[in-house]
Amino acid sequence: MDAFTYSAPTQVIFGQDAVDLIGWHIVKEASSVLLVMGGGSARKNGAYEAATRSLQEAGVDWTEFWGIKPNPSLEQIEAGINIARKASVGAVLGIGGGSVIDAAKAIAAGFYLDDYWERVESRKTVERSLPVYTVVTLSGTGSEMNGKAVITNEQLQKKWSLGGHCMIPKVTAIDPLYQVQTPWHLTAGSGIDAMTHIMENYFRGRISDKRTGYFNEETTLNICEGLLISLINSMHSLQHDPSNYEARANLAWASCLSLNGLTGCGLSGGDWTSHALEHALSGRFPHVPHGEGLAVIFPSWMQQVCAKAPDIFNRFAATVWGQDTIQGGIDATRAAFSAWGAPSRLSSWGVTEEDVPHLVDNAFAYRALGRIAPLSKDDVAEIFMRVL
Repeated sequence: MDAFTYSAPTQVIFGQDAVDLIGWHIVKEASSVLLVMGGGSARKNGAYEAATRSLQEAGVDWTEFWGIKPNPSLEQIEAGINIARKASVGAVLGIGGGSVIDAAKAIAAGFYLDDYWERVESRKTVERSLPVYTVVTLSGTGSEMNGKAVITNEQLQKKWSLGGHCMIPKVTAIDPLYQVQTPWHLTAGSGIDAMTHIMENYFRGRISDKRTGYFNEETTLNICEGLLISLINSMHSLQHDPSNYEARANLAWASCLSLNGLTGCGLSGGDWTSHALEHALSGRFPHVPHGEGLAVIFPSWMQQVCAKAPDIFNRFAATVWGQDTIQGGIDATRAAFSAWGAPSRLSSWGVTEEDVPHLVDNAFAYRALGRIAPLSKDDVAEIFMRVL
């Protein structure tokens, strides 16, 4: 097992009525807060009312910023930063799913930056941020427990991240009841996203004893497998009964743990090629939902690299899907994503063969790709072309 440092400083308030407490946590550090929200679902599901009631009872003033869209844009972040500065808020509270929470973290960091995108391009860690709090109404991204924000510069067609320990949310409130009205396609995309977070780490697992089949990172791999099975079971249950509280709760908690560092301990930082490719995709085509884009790309990436790490792919097939071949595991993954309603081809969003060179260049503009095995531009083009 590789050496690692693990820290998950977010305090999670989980369960029914959790949102009622958020104001009492915020008031410990700030007397005013910027509320960051999406298109209105927070009003419909009741989370906005519960959060603002808690703020009022705790004596915290707030300013509202609505309209964050999926794959939030740099333009929106800059607008939010200006509102936060004008109101002189002392903290930021995101009420929504991953896009809203990423936007909240970006605004909190941007509050102290002269040029947000310049910092993104510099790859430098953020050292100062307003305190961030979250109320989760759509689970899957894990953004509520980590210190990164992914924002799209639509002009440059770049979907890149900014991060720092100071951006990790201080407190996250999760009441699964606020997610029971979530449309199925959003639940499916978010659940797939959570699964891929785990798998990006999982496939770095390395066997250390060929005779016993014992893996170097046995503890972390077992955690990953348990979370994947929990997510799969939750998704199957919710597809048939969206109001199943226990399934919602398990999906929400597994999503948190999928990207708070736990599933990467001892795994050298994971691979993350599929996420880089999806960011290139939705950076060029912002209408592509992140989870659905991953549902198309991830099995194609598995097909491309599985021969380079047969031990861990065989283990995945057997333990997660009950399959006795690597191909069986890949096919089962693809079949599950399809059964949950995710597209199987990039052409579903109007992507053509002419777009592939641009997607490849965009993906490599961020970093070299392939940690299980180094990937060339031809390799990455093949991943895209396979699912065109």
